Amino acid sequence: MDEGLAAFRATCRSALDRTSEFPGFIFTCSSAAHYAFVEETDPELFARIQEAVRDDRWALVGGWWVEPDCNLPSGESFIRQALLGQRYFQSRFGKIATVGYNIDSFGHNANLPQLLRKAGITSYVFMRPGQEDKTLPSPLFTWEAPSGDRVTTYRLPLHYSNYSQSTREKLAELGEAAAPYPHLLKEGAFPWMIFFGVGNHGGGPTIAELTDIGRLREERSDILLSEPERFFAAVDRDALPVVRGEMQPHAIGCYSAHSEIKQLHRRTECALLAAERVQVLASLAAPTPSPLLLSEEGELSLAWKNLLFNQFHDLLGGVAIREACDDAISMYRESISVADRITRTELQRLTARIDTSGHIQNFVVFNLSAHNREELIEFELWQPQEQGEDKPLPAVQLIAPDGEAIPTQRIESSGKIGDDRARFAAVVRVPSFGWSVFGIERTDVSDWTDETDTKLSYDYVPAIIVRDEFDTWGHGATSFTDYEDEFHVDATEIIERGPLRTGIRIKSSGGSSRMEEEILMTQDSPAIEIRVFLDWHERNRMLKLRFRHGCTDPVARYEIPYASIERPIGPNEWPGQMWVNVSERDGSRGLAIITDSKYSYSVDDEFIYVVAARSPLFAHHAPPHVMHEGERERYQDQGEQEFRMLMIPHEGNWSGRHIARFQMPLIVQLEASHAGSLPQTFQGIERKSTAIHVGAIKLAEDGDGIIFRAAEQAGESSDASFGFPALGASWSASFSPFEIKTFLIEDGKVTEVDFLERPA
Repeated sequence: MDEGLAAFRATCRSALDRTSEFPGFIFTCSSAAHYAFVEETDPELFARIQEAVRDDRWALVGGWWVEPDCNLPSGESFIRQALLGQRYFQSRFGKIATVGYNIDSFGHNANLPQLLRKAGITSYVFMRPGQEDKTLPSPLFTWEAPSGDRVTTYRLPLHYSNYSQSTREKLAELGEAAAPYPHLLKEGAFPWMIFFGVGNHGGGPTIAELTDIGRLREERSDILLSEPERFFAAVDRDALPVVRGEMQPHAIGCYSAHSEIKQLHRRTECALLAAERVQVLASLAAPTPSPLLLSEEGELSLAWKNLLFNQFHDLLGGVAIREACDDAISMYRESISVADRITRTELQRLTARIDTSGHIQNFVVFNLSAHNREELIEFELWQPQEQGEDKPLPAVQLIAPDGEAIPTQRIESSGKIGDDRARFAAVVRVPSFGWSVFGIERTDVSDWTDETDTKLSYDYVPAIIVRDEFDTWGHGATSFTDYEDEFHVDATEIIERGPLRTGIRIKSSGGSSRMEEEILMTQDSPAIEIRVFLDWHERNRMLKLRFRHGCTDPVARYEIPYASIERPIGPNEWPGQMWVNVSERDGSRGLAIITDSKYSYSVDDEFIYVVAARSPLFAHHAPPHVMHEGERERYQDQGEQEFRMLMIPHEGNWSGRHIARFQMPLIVQLEASHAGSLPQTFQGIERKSTAIHVGAIKLAEDGDGIIFRAAEQAGESSDASFGFPALGASWSASFSPFEIKTFLIEDGKVTEVDFLERPA
């Protein structure tokens, strides 16, 4: 990180010098995070950049905090890239970027045109994948999202830097780059944009390069020094072909490289969204001022900036050097700590005001989702001996706010410190965006057991090891199908048997690695939870988990940022968000897999595959690097990791509502008896629509309002209604397929705004 930021400052100095020395030269630069770093560390240099922007010698592009991986961040993360990036540009330079800019990112999700357009960005430049991976009718085209939003898009035909070719050499090869588009080669039919600059990691254009370009301009009349916004202003947008779908594939190993970074990324996203929702819930129910509110330099804003910085494509892709990955891990953990501290403090503010006088001990269960939930929770209690009572704790029951007695099931405790702790499971109902108080009653009723054999309705398929000789990026790969050996099952044991949940543990091994899978089935729930404990010690190998989908005419849909997309059945590896669903083409039935931390999936005629571990060398790029004798070999994903999945067989259409189990889990908080001004049950949001997914619920960046974001997820036009009873606000909205809408609730009034929180 230190090396990269120092290189950016050096590049800025060099570029500013060149703009003074060469009239007409314009330096183009993205990534608000880098500007913010210069502002903080070198104010004089930053002032020079501001002056160059005012003088049109320096072009702002991108509008995002960094140039991220464009598949793995959530939809909300892409919006925050723009929210923080564009607001920074506006505040420091008096304008926002209108050109999206992700030159080196490895693939681009199909919903990007919507995520760009609603953040004030009308054009887009990228380079990967090239024509050999993704055939396009033209390098310049109109790209349309599933929602219908469009941006004018240009795919760079030649590399973005001059590390291997001069600009003169690039111009000589432009004819070859244009060969796939013969209809565009007639004179004047098509403008081309070529980038120039000395290297792959900063430096900017050199004096020699700019001098040579000056000679080229004397030789040719069709060469202009320019920048992307001016390029797109000269384009006849109405004459461009329309392209729909995603820009894939490229470097597919980035979807599974470095499991720890992938897991911390997902965990950080969820923790930050939860902290924001808790702030809003606290403001609705107990509107006393909190010291933890969002501000530009507040804790939560800085935690978001850590996350967004770590979404830089090489970091989140897991292909950076070991030291850079370690920097990212520290930043993720800092953000998680900040988010968890805000959540903990705000919930304590609430529970201090909630009436819990009905029982000596209580649980307040918080539901941060925008829908009512009936779900299994787990909780632990100290045994009575630890509280001065000389008797064991065989069982407890919970008492709901309406007086209903809720049974519990004794399960394995977290601590292994004798009989000091007891752990239980119970199924509770909690209203949307609110809470319920459950009194705790200790009973002498023994746990229910069944002496008959426990049987699980679960089609277990062993994991399989895949040979993976590709480099860290997976260059040249479209699939990982060089299957070697299946894991073999070593033992199976029952770990839970009760009225609420049944579970088994399957121990398996393969090569030098071991795995335990705890398979848990809750009564009256279709979701089967799988807790995976993997100890991985293979090299240049991959571990795939397999789930038999059972469909005879399968259709596979993958979650992408704030949308989903159908992809072909076959061996190809694809990036996905939290879920993959395979259904019969007639929609009669199917199987969905939800993961808490994985991103790399494939679907063939028999199985859904989830990549659990991948072990290439750190930052091994081949070509050009060849390993030499004596070099240290450091492989990824070595050792233990834990993660969870849900397997959901379903009839009819698939609903993604179960993702809340991982994305926004119920929060169980122990609370003693006391009076309070807040009720034992509270509902913060009312909504009517099952097709609408609620995203961010946060405090507005400006003023005292609340931001509420929702997206249509079924791919169909839909009407929805929402309400915040505590604010006296209710409204209805119509959504087109996969449309994202953002609303500002302020003083009881509801206004639709864009992703920058400006009037739509």
